[in-house]
Amino acid sequence: MALTFPLAMPANWVGQQVFEPSRLDYASPETGGRFGGVTAGPPRWAAEWSVANAITDVTSDQVRAFVAALRGAQKRFYGKDVSRPYPRLYMGGFTGLLRAGGGSFDGSATTWSQSTGAGGQALLTLTNLPAALQLSIGDYVGHRWTTGSLARRGLTRLLESATTDGSGNVTVAIEPAIPGLTPSDAVAYLDNPVCIMGLVPGETRLTDMDRRRRVGGRIVAVQEILE
Repeated sequence: MALTFPLAMPANWVGQQVFEPSRLDYASPETGGRFGGVTAGPPRWAAEWSVANAITDVTSDQVRAFVAALRGAQKRFYGKDVSRPYPRLYMGGFTGLLRAGGGSFDGSATTWSQSTGAGGQALLTLTNLPAALQLSIGDYVGHRWTTGSLARRGLTRLLESATTDGSGNVTVAIEPAIPGLTPSDAVAYLDNPVCIMGLVPGETRLTDMDRRRRVGGRIVAVQEILE
């Protein structure tokens, strides 16, 4: 069976993780003494995952196959924060939850929009989630859409906790802001949010196999942002 790209990450292999937005910023001191900054292009998620010591030999083979299939920087995969597949208070999933407007809840918002707060902070509004759904600092919201037949994904993280109102609506501060190239009909969702990433070949390295047939090492990747 042929592999499908972007490729899904193997499960249960990460020992330690760094998953944070990366910015290319330029300092911008002003004549009056203020000190500002200018960002070149949208922030991108940058990740580093170390291979856990306790993985099985089967999982080790899966990690080796995953890295090999990506062919260095040639192929893409769905990258994510492995510690937060669902919102913090719903790590078991959304089974049994109903939308405020009726119907089962599949993790997606009916609509979404982005605005800018008074301090320049990006604000994300989601509609028709379950009423009284509790979102926590560090939860993720993904966006998914297709361009032609090609999968596209976006990802942002909540900067504050929030609870949906009786209609299942909520507005919450996020970082990074949702890029302008994200179409308005993209689906915003809370279940297993991901972004599309590519390996950084010079920093990705699997180490020697031990006597229990398990490799170690680390996988380093950066987000690809496409329309």
